[in-house]
Amino acid sequence: MPDTTAFPSAQNRRDPWQDRPDAGVEYQLRTDAEADVLCRLLGLFAQLQLLPEALHMERLQDDLHISLHLHGISLHRAGVLAQKLRGLVCVWEVTWRHLDHSLVTEVA
Repeated sequence: MPDTTAFPSAQNRRDPWQDRPDAGVEYQLRTDAEADVLCRLLGLFAQLQLLPEALHMERLQDDLHISLHLHGISLHRAGVLAQKLRGLVCVWEVTWRHLDHSLVTEVA
C-alpha cells in the first residue's frame, strides 16, 4: 500500500539560517515585458516551497518592474534566491533589501 503521509506545508518548513521569523525581504526586479515572465518567477518560488506575501507588477514600455515581498526568509537564503532570479534569461536586474518588522517601534 502506498504511503499517503502528507508533505509538510511551507509554513512548517524551518529555515535553519533564520534568526528572526518576523524578518522579510523585498525584491525589485526589471525584466523583459513577456507574457511568461511571471510564470517563470513564480515557478522558481514554487520549486522552493515559498509563497510571496505580495506581488506588484507594472509594465513600462518594453520592461516589467516587479516588486515581491517574502517573509520568514533568512538573509543567506534571500541572497541565494536573488542569484537564482538573476540567472533567469528574462531578468535584467535584481535588487533586494532586508525588512525586519520586529525592529519597528510605534510612535504614540
